[in-house]
Amino acid sequence: MANWCEVCDRPEESDVCDVCGAKVVETKREPVPWRWRFFAVVSVIYVGWRIYQLISWIAH
Repeated sequence: MANWCEVCDRPEESDVCDVCGAKVVETKREPVPWRWRFFAVVSVIYVGWRIYQLISWIAH
């Protein structure tokens, strides 16, 4: 993941920004909240069930 200059608001490859000379902060990834993971799993289950119902309806 690229470093981020807070002053220029742009990614930077080195430890010091080439444009403004400020120290560059390494960004940290935050984990996905459990509610979003739960929502994704429930959505996949729901869509799978609806596809099953569609195939069952077409077969009859």
